[in-house]
Amino acid sequence: MPLPLATAPAEPAPPPRGEALLAAFRGHLAVTGRGNVAYDRGARAFLRAWPDPRDWADEPLAVRITLGQPQWPFVMFLLVHRLLRPGWDWLVRRKLSSIWRAIVASPIEADMTRFVDTAVAIGFTEAVTRRVASQSAVRLLIQTGRPLDQLRGDDLDAFAQACRDRQAETGQGWRHC
Repeated sequence: MPLPLATAPAEPAPPPRGEALLAAFRGHLAVTGRGNVAYDRGARAFLRAWPDPRDWADEPLAVRITLGQPQWPFVMFLLVHRLLRPGWDWLVRRKLSSIWRAIVASPIEADMTRFVDTAVAIGFTEAVTRRVASQSAVRLLIQTGRPLDQLRGDDLDAFAQACRDRQAETGQGWRHC
C-alpha cells in the first residue's frame, strides 16, 4: 500500500474583511452582551487605517502601542478569534484586562477554561490560576495561533525572551508572567 504524499499544511484562509469583519465583530459583541456606537466607530477607524488587520502587526511597535481606547475592543476581538497576531513585543507591553469578557464564545475560551480547571484540580487557587492564565497562557495562545495542547517549548522560550527584552528596555520586571 503506497504511503500518502507528505504536504505542507495549508495556509489558514484569509480573515474576513470590511463589512463581513464588522458583522462578525458586532455578532461577538452581541454574544458577550457588550457594544455601543463607540466600539463600532473604533472598529471602522481601525479598518480605515488597516483594511487587512494583519498589516497592523507589521507596523513598528511605536505605532502598534498607540492604539486608542475606541479601537481596543475590536483588536481584542481580532486577537481572541485568531485573526491577528500582534507580536511578542506588543503582547508583553499591553494589559489584557478585559480578556475574560473578550474570550467568551471565542476559539480561545475552551483552552483558557481547561487551563484554569486543570490548575485548580491539581491544587492551585482559582484566583491565582486566572491571573496566570490572563498574564501568560492567553498570550501564548494569541501569538502562536495554536491551541493549548499544541504549544511547544520554543513558544515558551520566545515568550520569556520577549519578557526579558521588555525588562531590559523598560526596567519593568516580568515575574507576574
